[in-house]
This record gives sequence, structure tokens and C-alpha cells, in this order.
Amino acid sequence: MSLALGEGEVLGLVGPNGAGKSTLIKIIAGADRPDAGEVFVDGGPVHFHSAHDAYAAGIRVIHQDAPLVPGFDTVENCYLGREYPRRHGMIDRAAMRERIAMVARDIAPDLPLDVPMMFLPPAERQFVRLLRAIADKGRILILDEPTAALPAEDAERFYDVLKRTRDRGTSIVLVSHRLDEIADFCGRAVVLRDGRIVARLGAGEVTPEAMIGAMGGSAVERSTRATDTSAPKVIEVEGLVAGDLTRPASLQVHAGEVMALYGLAGSGRSSLLNAIWGAIGWTGSMRLMGDAYAPRSPREAIARGVSCVPADRHRSGLFLDQNLIYNKTLPLLSSYRRIRGLPVPHTASERDAFLVAAERVSLSYREPGQLARTLSGGNQQKLIFSRWANRHSRVMLLDEPTEGVDVMAKATIKDIIRAIAADGNAVLVSTSDRDEALELGDRIAVFRQGGIVRIFSRAEASAEALSAAAQSREAA
Repeated sequence: MSLALGEGEVLGLVGPNGAGKSTLIKIIAGADRPDAGEVFVDGGPVHFHSAHDAYAAGIRVIHQDAPLVPGFDTVENCYLGREYPRRHGMIDRAAMRERIAMVARDIAPDLPLDVPMMFLPPAERQFVRLLRAIADKGRILILDEPTAALPAEDAERFYDVLKRTRDRGTSIVLVSHRLDEIADFCGRAVVLRDGRIVARLGAGEVTPEAMIGAMGGSAVERSTRATDTSAPKVIEVEGLVAGDLTRPASLQVHAGEVMALYGLAGSGRSSLLNAIWGAIGWTGSMRLMGDAYAPRSPREAIARGVSCVPADRHRSGLFLDQNLIYNKTLPLLSSYRRIRGLPVPHTASERDAFLVAAERVSLSYREPGQLARTLSGGNQQKLIFSRWANRHSRVMLLDEPTEGVDVMAKATIKDIIRAIAADGNAVLVSTSDRDEALELGDRIAVFRQGGIVRIFSRAEASAEALSAAAQSREAA
């Protein structure tokens, strides 16, 4: 494949998982060497033997979760890996701060420079990563899913900062599964599929519809289902308080219903799921299939037929250095035969269970023994879904189930969610994506500042209504 990037230009790079985006980025950044072809910077050929060589040429890759030192402030994090200014043989901290402050004034004037990372919200931490790249003479920025973990309002702030970065002459390659962001921010876009470029979209051509079409997909139509109020109530929550959910919340979810929980990060929606899952302490009352339900751990929740797909698949969803079979069958450990008190798996049964579940969730993989970390993001998410595919789950808890996956994998995951509900289960989907809430939710509970402010029926729900409720301070 061939592409070019001009000074001060923003190029969108999109495609489904496995299309070749990561490989292309690694080659440009010097982490991988190409089998053929050349890379040119400022018109001259370059031969990067390592990421250090690309870094010296001004190329910076900013990953979604690029590590920062939690106890270091903005200035100290921006100087990681750089030569410190010195005065009388000692590190000159005043000079460090002035140099970083000078760049920050241009792109993020409100960014606190003296606050440790552990106290900054996700959006500010992304600003620090951006500032760090630019302050160290970064001329070409490659941003890999920079807003995947940010709610809409913080994403808008991030792009305001990025526009100021572009206006300074910095060239940007933006990789994102949020196609509306690509359409809004990028002057051009390149679409990859199956290891090659399948479309080049110029000014005025970069639209979500065009990109979806080039990737071979189609736009997801919104559900028009209405809640069957005559169906049994599967899960009932009354006066629940837990974690970020600081105001008592009450709701009921019926058999066959998808209840979307919409709101910003920290609004309480994830805490409600974690309480039902038994992962955090809570007060109030819950009922499952009409019986009292008070889980003290996920183990107890699983025993009662509750399943969960967590928001952070890497930290709390998967064992990345274990194989696919292990990751799928993990909840079955309690049912293993025991020899001298230790659980011993049935290898053949495990493999059979994995193969059945993998087919149900359309998992794409080479062989069952490969490590989970070798899967694309979308297939890692499907692997977590497969964990529950051949178990009876009365309640399915999904926290940001399509975050950081490509548009094609999103469509598959949404089909899986609808199929789970169609089997008569109750599904709760927590999301910061308003359109996703509208696409999936038979009813939508809107969260704000630690409580539910309103629950919408399908007929009442609209983008405008959800946004208005999310800004309201009136509790339901």
C-alpha cells in the first residue's frame, strides 16, 4: 500500500480489525521493518532499524492507553526519555516547567502542569500524552483510538486541542472506529481491508456511509421493538446505592428486554452493573426472578445465572497470555472434577465447549490454542461473549460492549446482544454512546451525577431527548 501525508494535514486511517492498520503504523514508527517498499520523510528515503530511529525523525505514536507515571505531574511525564535541562549540574526544574508551559499555552492552556497523573481525569491524561509528543519535537503524530475511552463531551475537548496542534503545522494520522469523528476532523481518509487500501476519500467524500460501504458493511438500523410489560420481571433493583451511584436507583428489566444505561463515565451506570455482578458493596434491595438476590461476589452471581462482559477487556475481562479455550471455560472451573481437592479440567469437553461457543459468536481465530492477546480487539470482545454462550444466563451485564472495536465487529456484537435477549434473558447495556443506546435499548435509563434522571420507553427515546435528560439535574 502507498499513502502520503502533508504538513499540517489530518489523514483518517480506518478499517475493520485485521485490515492492516496496526502493521502499517508499526512500520512507519520503526517497530517493524517492511518486506518491500520505502518510507520517505521530507522527500528523502529513510530506513528505520528501530522505533528510536523513527522517534529521532519526529514520528510519534500516541496509543489509547500509553503509559504515564501516576505519581509524576504533567511536566515530569513530558520529560520522560528526554534530556533534562541542567543548572550548576543539577536538574533545572524551573526550565523544565517553562518549556512545557510554553507549548501548553498554545494547545491546552487549561491543562494543570503540577498535578500528578493519578488525580487527572482521562481527558486530561490524553492531553498530557499529546503535549508530551509535541514538546519533544514531534512533527508527525499517529493517534491510535485517542477517544475510545472518552465520553462525547471530553472527546470534543480533545479534538479542540488537536485542531490547535494541527494549526501549528503538525501532521496527524488519526486511527479511530468512531467514524463520525473521522468525518468531522479529517480532510482525507484511507480505508483498509484485508491488508490493502480499498478506498481513498478526498475532501467532501469522508462520510460514515462512504467508509462503511468501503469496508463492506452497512449502517445498523435502530430497533423498533417495544418492551413486553407482560413478560416476567427478571431483575429488579430498588433504592440501590453503590460506588459512583450515590443516589438511590430503581429499575426493573423484563425477560427478553434490552435495557440501555446511558450516561457519562462516572455517572453511576457502571456501578449499578458492578453491584448486580457482586463486584462492589451496595445498599438497597434486589430481586432475581422474584426471589431475593444479594450477591457478595461474582461467583455467587454466576451461580444465580448472572453473566458479565466488563468494560476493560484487558484488565478485567481476559487472561491475555492464556489460550482461547482457557479464557472461554474460566467460569466452568467450579464444575471441574476434583482430584485431591484440586480442580482438573476435562480437556476434550473444554475444547468442544469452546468450538460451539466460538461458532455462536462468529469468533475469528487460527486455532484454539493461540493466546488471547493475538486476537484483534473485536475478536477479544467476542471471546468474552463466548464465555457465556453455552451457559444459561438469566441476566447479561454488558459494560461498553463495543468500545474500541471496528464497525463490522460492532454490528456482530449488537446482533449477539439482540439474540441473547431474544432467548428470553434480561440484558443491561451500559454505554456512553448515545446512538448505541438508541440502537440497542428497548428502554433507556439516563444517568447523571450518580443517579437515574429518567427512563425512556422506545417511543419516547430520541437523540435530542437523551441529550436533554443527560444535562438535567432532576432525578427520576
